[in-house]
Amino acid sequence: MAVKIRLKRMGKIRTAIYRVVVMDSRTKRDGRAIEEIGKYDPNQEPSLIEIDMDRANYWRGQGAQPTEAVAALLKIMDEGTLKVAEPKASKKDLYEAALAAAGKGDGADTSGATTAKKKAAKKADAAEAPAEEKVEEAPKAEETTEAPAEAAPVADLPEGAAAALEDGAAPEGYTIKGNKDSMKYHEPDGQWFEQTVAEVWFKTAADAEAAGFVKAGS
Repeated sequence: MAVKIRLKRMGKIRTAIYRVVVMDSRTKRDGRAIEEIGKYDPNQEPSLIEIDMDRANYWRGQGAQPTEAVAALLKIMDEGTLKVAEPKASKKDLYEAALAAAGKGDGADTSGATTAKKKAAKKADAAEAPAEEKVEEAPKAEETTEAPAEAAPVADLPEGAAAALEDGAAPEGYTIKGNKDSMKYHEPDGQWFEQTVAEVWFKTAADAEAAGFVKAGS
């Protein structure tokens, strides 16, 4: 069984997030994964990358091949160059900072303290509000239907080839599926055409062969 470690796209078209999954390479792009080993959210700053490296190394040891996009994420994890977002200030810290800014910190005159506390509390709530809204919005991406499996854009397209549309469909006029990992192409009447996720598309078999692809099964 040929196994791939690849990205499974979730969420909306323009705010997609991804799951790092282990799948049979012959499984449909929306098919069941053998195992989910991480997630990747490029919408955050810096991007969120969480991968169980013990499981990733296990599957690589079993011969599973990561796609180009997953290989880049694993390289970041292996090299230890992952950037992590700074922790957010707590409400207490924001409140104390607001008090200090108002001149009502420890040892200061406490006359009118009640009014100052109310104003400081309002400032702290206002400062905290954007972070709370962001946390509430995050789950919305999980509620939508799954989109195409591969996240990374197809780089260095062969001559005569075109990338798949955002929903994974073929561009108009393109009917031949090409797989860059195996350098094989599939025609509509081929045995594995429906089960193959196209990484590139060609208009004709001749275009695919000119780009160095061979017909699957030959």
